Amino acid sequence: MKLNLNQPKSYYETFVILTLILLSCVLTYYFHFVLRSGVLFTHFFYIPIILAAVWWKRKGLWVTFFLAGMLIFTSYISPLQIDYFYDDLFRSVIFIIVSVITVILSERIEKSQIKLKTSEESFRSVVESAIDGIITTNLEGNVVFVNESFQKMFQYSEEEVIGRSVRKFIPPLLRDSYNQKMKEFHKTGKRQVGTFESAGLRKDGKEFPFEISITNWEGEGELFTTSIIRDISYRKNAEKTRSILSAIVEGSAESIIGVNLEGNILSWNKGAEQTYGYSAKETMGKSYSLLFPEDSSEYREILDTIAKGEIIDHYETKRVTKAGQLIDISLIISPIKDKTGNIIGLSAIARDITREKASEEALARSEAQLSMITANMADIICQASIDGVYIYVSPSVKSVLGYQPPDLLGKSMLEGVHPDDRSRVTSCMQDARGKCMTQSVQYRYLRADGSYVWLGTTGTPVYDDEGQVTGFICNSRDITNQKNAEDALRESEAKYRTLVESANDPISLYDENGIFLMANKAGAHSMGEEPADLLGRSLRDFFPPEIAEKQIDLIRRVINTEEGVDMEMFVPYGDKDQWFSTSLQPIYGRDNQIHSVQVISRDITEIKETQLKLEQALQDKEMLMKEIYHRVKNNLMVISSLLNLQSRYIKDEEAKAMFKQSQERAQSMAMIHERLYRSADLKHINFGDYIRKLARDLFRTYVADPSRIKLEMDVEDVMIDINIAIPLGLMVNELISNSMKHAFPEGHSGEIGVKFKEHADQCVLEVSDTGVGFPPDFDFEKSDSLGLQLINSLTQQISGELKLEKDQGTTFKITFQQPEEED
Repeated sequence: MKLNLNQPKSYYETFVILTLILLSCVLTYYFHFVLRSGVLFTHFFYIPIILAAVWWKRKGLWVTFFLAGMLIFTSYISPLQIDYFYDDLFRSVIFIIVSVITVILSERIEKSQIKLKTSEESFRSVVESAIDGIITTNLEGNVVFVNESFQKMFQYSEEEVIGRSVRKFIPPLLRDSYNQKMKEFHKTGKRQVGTFESAGLRKDGKEFPFEISITNWEGEGELFTTSIIRDISYRKNAEKTRSILSAIVEGSAESIIGVNLEGNILSWNKGAEQTYGYSAKETMGKSYSLLFPEDSSEYREILDTIAKGEIIDHYETKRVTKAGQLIDISLIISPIKDKTGNIIGLSAIARDITREKASEEALARSEAQLSMITANMADIICQASIDGVYIYVSPSVKSVLGYQPPDLLGKSMLEGVHPDDRSRVTSCMQDARGKCMTQSVQYRYLRADGSYVWLGTTGTPVYDDEGQVTGFICNSRDITNQKNAEDALRESEAKYRTLVESANDPISLYDENGIFLMANKAGAHSMGEEPADLLGRSLRDFFPPEIAEKQIDLIRRVINTEEGVDMEMFVPYGDKDQWFSTSLQPIYGRDNQIHSVQVISRDITEIKETQLKLEQALQDKEMLMKEIYHRVKNNLMVISSLLNLQSRYIKDEEAKAMFKQSQERAQSMAMIHERLYRSADLKHINFGDYIRKLARDLFRTYVADPSRIKLEMDVEDVMIDINIAIPLGLMVNELISNSMKHAFPEGHSGEIGVKFKEHADQCVLEVSDTGVGFPPDFDFEKSDSLGLQLINSLTQQISGELKLEKDQGTTFKITFQQPEEED
């Protein structure tokens, strides 16, 4: 804020005030004595004169009005009112005194204003020279003052800032947080000083962190807030850098230890813990010598060297771990200096190279083994210069060519190559050098005994640091036997062609586009052509488009997948539909790439027609079986219905129960035939589904109060052979119905469990209940119960094993194996 310090000089103000006093006296005398005006009227002339003085000084307004009021008041209390002369004289004296007081107060106000101006100029000089940004806002948060550092810090001019909301300089995401902190600060008190960290928003949109100190103060009855803002970007970056460096040191796999000049450990990172086995807590403040072998002078030598300011560069030494193990390390030791350059300690960076040492020893052993291997291997390993001169030859050259390695060193590779093959070897070397690629070549080479052998050589270029080819590494193998085999293969190919030509089945070779490359007589004649006439022609010339495209797609699939295809194919050929059994196999060339596809076809039209007839017969048989199952199911249901009708006329409850059981047995067998009738598999049924359906039906029949008896089922879906399913279904019916009828007499409650699992090659059926159970001396194998006798008999029928457990209720467990499938 700026203050108005433009006031008149002191002597000029005094002159004006005295003149006004004199004017007041003259006017008072004239009106009072000459015009004989009343006293009160005369006093009103004091007021404009005094107000003029007040307006001129602009300060002390309340003092002047107070004195003017006192002057008028004395008019009524003056004891001299009876004498106008003395009365006016008294008031004049009072007025002079009031004027003198006003002048004195004005002088003091002027001096205060001068001091204020000086103070403001000093304040502005300090504020404008401050490095930190300074901003003053009113109670509404609008800016009333900023210094130059603030303008530079936020990249705004003073005109762009004054009168704007301070929120403009805070990033949008932090404005609410900033306002909240300011509100909390205002609540603490007007003269409090608060400090916190936030972020600023420059004119170019960039954000930066700052630390702000704020204070409240009053001026002219209004509350203001002055904030000192310090850019802490460098401090934050330094903290971040220190954090990164600390994280690097702490997370480094290498051991980094700080030691003072007395040899005491000051820092110990995770790498040191891993290398030496000590935790930081175990080593801090202890002597660095605990890591050195006993009687080692290295510890003292290191401290003396560092004290001289020297760096101990990479060197290998040994240290002792917490476990007492002696390890190899690679070490760098550097002095640590303070800000003044004085050495205060050392930093030791070590890497455990125990494994590397072991690897070097292993490498040395490997090299010895490699030397032994190369001496006894069948291949020749050699290194040659870019001109083909031998630099190294493996000892195995003795067994292959009869030479000793020194016999060939310094000689050209081409000297021993057969004259007819030298151009081929030279071309291969040029290709390897020019294309920078591994090359292979076959040639004849002169043995020490004067004979020639065939060598197959693979040469790989060797590069220098600049990527230029400087020579070759060659691997040569005696392929004389291979060459002989190739000759035999050519002879075999001739025989193969003879066999192909004499074959009765069509045999052809095609490229990927279905073009004939070869056809035997049988194949050509089947198309009404001679073999020579088919060469170069396409399958599209002989078959309908969809059939030709299908065959070409098969040929391309064999080429792409490198796998043969055997299939049966329907071909509408001429006026007759034919079936062919076709085999497509890839044919490889000498470059081990597929060049063509061999197709062998055999007419299987008659076989296929017979097969179709058999399939039709099988379908008829399946329909017949379904009809039989359906009729058996219907007959069983008729029997069940007859038993049900007959039981209505039986008065004896025991006989009636026997009819009921017979009816249920018929229904269980009918259910199996019903499922076979509806199944695609006429020999097996899903027995798990069958058990679930049967158990729920029996539960609804026998259990009147489901809240008293619960049915729990753990049943897997297992396909069971029909010969096992029918007796097994009867057993499930007997066991579940027995539990529901007899395990829980009136008033008893409990649970019935049904489990059916298949483990490996065995099936297990388990029916249990938590009911009253059997007597302890009960022998189910000798029971006269028809149901138990039926269960025993059916178990033997399926070659199963039946067990009864009588602990905590009753559990029947039947284990059996499914019959092996017949081919």
